[in-house]
Amino acid sequence: MSTDFWTSPTFEPKRAFRFVIRLTPPAASGGGLEFLAKSVSRPSYTVTSNPHKFFNHTFHYPGRVEWNTITLTLVDALSPNASDVFMKTLYGMGYANPNSPLGDDGSQPIMKKTITKQSATTALGRVEIVEMGSNAQGGAQEKGVWFLANAFITEVNFGEHSYDSEDMIDIGLTLQYDWATYKPNGSATATDTAPATG
Repeated sequence: MSTDFWTSPTFEPKRAFRFVIRLTPPAASGGGLEFLAKSVSRPSYTVTSNPHKFFNHTFHYPGRVEWNTITLTLVDALSPNASDVFMKTLYGMGYANPNSPLGDDGSQPIMKKTITKQSATTALGRVEIVEMGSNAQGGAQEKGVWFLANAFITEVNFGEHSYDSEDMIDIGLTLQYDWATYKPNGSATATDTAPATG
């Protein structure tokens, strides 16, 4: 592409509003929640730095890579009922209320259930952030996809009611994941390997 991109009609930046969230937790009974999404933060990472001091100088060495949490905002609807979906997701993670009915053996569920990584990731399901754009014919086309590995919920905020507002009620989610990969449009695989050198 020419460096004077401002004269080229083929140059198209990514737009913040052109995205789709692929989020289908099992509690949604097979239905996706894509159309409820209002906003989502893209993955980000931090490379830690370890300083080494020598005389009057400080030298820095890279350490571990840490992937930061993302936030997702959804509109709460009556159908699908997002509040119900994410309460069921919590129970699917392994949570039990202290006043849950006794088991068949008379034991308390809170003594037999716990949240594990497997149960937490399974309860949320696969999470993908899809960047949308247009093709040469003007139709919608995926331009890139972020994949979140082993994502699970760390926080849910069910919003608030107010007599002073006619706004839709939002549900805020915070998601933790182990790492993210990115698959650009036209690529057969995600960019989860280092580029070739030499």
